[in-house]
Amino acid sequence: MRDDVSLENDLREAVTKGKLQVAYQPLVELDSGRIAGMEALVRWNHPLRGPVPPVEFIPVAEAVGLIGVIGEQVLRAACAQFAAIQASDPGGTLRSVSVNLSRAQLREPTLVGVIADALRCNGMQAAQLQLEITESLAAQDHGVQARLREIKALGVTLALDDFGTGYSSLSCLHELPIDTVKIDRAFVSLAQTSDYHRVLIEATILVARTLRMNTVAEGIETIGQAELMRALGCTKGQGYLFSAPLSGAALVEWMQGNTAPG
Repeated sequence: MRDDVSLENDLREAVTKGKLQVAYQPLVELDSGRIAGMEALVRWNHPLRGPVPPVEFIPVAEAVGLIGVIGEQVLRAACAQFAAIQASDPGGTLRSVSVNLSRAQLREPTLVGVIADALRCNGMQAAQLQLEITESLAAQDHGVQARLREIKALGVTLALDDFGTGYSSLSCLHELPIDTVKIDRAFVSLAQTSDYHRVLIEATILVARTLRMNTVAEGIETIGQAELMRALGCTKGQGYLFSAPLSGAALVEWMQGNTAPG
């Protein structure tokens, strides 16, 4: 219990003093390996504990009401980083930045205004920002879905994260106001050895394509996984095969030297 309280206090201080960092993992085109976008991921390097995994501090943030503040900090930092990269990359190689939305943020009446302000402050087009929600969130009550439609009205795109692990089914995809389906890493990791997982991924890609949604394979770690996802019709992927999450500066270096793996 003492350790939990200590972690909570340290997290409050980190949030208040802006000590959390944002890392960026590239989203790539599977046919070329070139970057298509980046996902913003929050990180915490504790001065004594060292790196604290998100699976440890995110539940604490949710429990004590800090997740909304953290979410806004990540959103604004990600938009600023995207704008900085765009300014130094006149070719427009990087097309979008993705940021996760929490349940607490979706309940905030000011959320749409915060998103609009982050776009405006960084001179971004709405379509350059993609917000990610989990399946379980997307399947929530009508209030959440109404908020998602308000966000879409800005021109921002929405992605369904970790598809296959929540409450939605393929038959419900058409009811959700989303643009991209992200196939969960657990399914990707098993697709080469499990007919069930491979067929489910293929069906997801086919349904998404019918609904004019994009698909992204998460957690790609091997060339074989990337090739299978590409063969099944998935056009984009992310994972350690391409790159671990990087600082903004390291991402720019990665973009400058990136070639398709293998």
